[in-house]
Amino acid sequence: MTHQNERHCLITGGAGFIGSHLAEALLKEGCAVTVVDNLTTGRQANLAKALSHPNFRFVKLDVANRELMAPLVAQSTEVYHLASYVGVRLAAYPSSSHILNNLRAIDNMLDLVTHYRTKFQLSSTSEVYGKAMDVQNGQVTSLKEDTDRIYGPTNIHRWSYSGIKAIEEFLTLAKYHEEGINAVIVRLFNVVGPRQIGQNGMVIPRFIQQALQGEPITVYGDGAQQRCFSYIGDVVRCMIDLMKTPGASGEIFNIGNHIPVSILELAHKIKEFTGSRSEIVLVPIEKAFGTSFEDVLLRIPNVDKLKKQLGYHPTTGLDQVLIELIEEAEKMIHPYSVRH
Repeated sequence: MTHQNERHCLITGGAGFIGSHLAEALLKEGCAVTVVDNLTTGRQANLAKALSHPNFRFVKLDVANRELMAPLVAQSTEVYHLASYVGVRLAAYPSSSHILNNLRAIDNMLDLVTHYRTKFQLSSTSEVYGKAMDVQNGQVTSLKEDTDRIYGPTNIHRWSYSGIKAIEEFLTLAKYHEEGINAVIVRLFNVVGPRQIGQNGMVIPRFIQQALQGEPITVYGDGAQQRCFSYIGDVVRCMIDLMKTPGASGEIFNIGNHIPVSILELAHKIKEFTGSRSEIVLVPIEKAFGTSFEDVLLRIPNVDKLKKQLGYHPTTGLDQVLIELIEEAEKMIHPYSVRH
């Protein structure tokens, strides 16, 4: 790795779907980039493009290891903290190790960036809002950064992920106020794009795989759940721009697309775009995730704050994203075929 660059960017969890795209975008900007990942959910294959770049370095390491992380943070001017377990499927089942690993990681990273005075960005999630839109009977039409959060009971393990990410936000803001660190929090809403896999519950890659393989397209519940899907390219651009913006420090920003689609409508779109003969099948939530799971009906971000700060407008609509992802999936299934 060369060391002529003024910007040295460290990405924790950078072998994941979002982190790998972030790494490539930062390399294009001329940054030196170090990715740290223990490869529990990340994949080194995601970094195939970045690995050949002279300004890129990959380190297989647990982010909670303070001794080994310290020199990496010391060499960095910016830290993007994405390391976390991801996906509804992982969040649905009790795991003390998942909870403790996340908390150890944020504790370690905040101590290190405080010591070395490194710019810090926490990647949080729309999950922190819980079911705020569902239970307020139309009083909340979109989720603003200061909207009240509403969670389910602690015996529904799905809400543990929401709670963990909220604690990460509290800790980050506390360090900002107490220590004056340069820190910004981004809440990401249903990010989609190439390299995302469906095995942890990500709905679009799962539907596409089922459609292309002629399997039933399985919609959990009645499919009336609404989500707003945001394209990875738009999201990464905002993450980088917010890190460059002095006025963003100490603030929380939603990053997402504000146009909702129902999961059932999404299944029909994917069936149509793939030309699949797959049947769309409704699967009871409890059959997919067990009886101690609770789904969310509505989750729509308010992105006014992001628009005001960055002039943000999503550049890639859902249909365009689906076509790109279907073409990518077809190449993986039939690598020598040409789509007409």
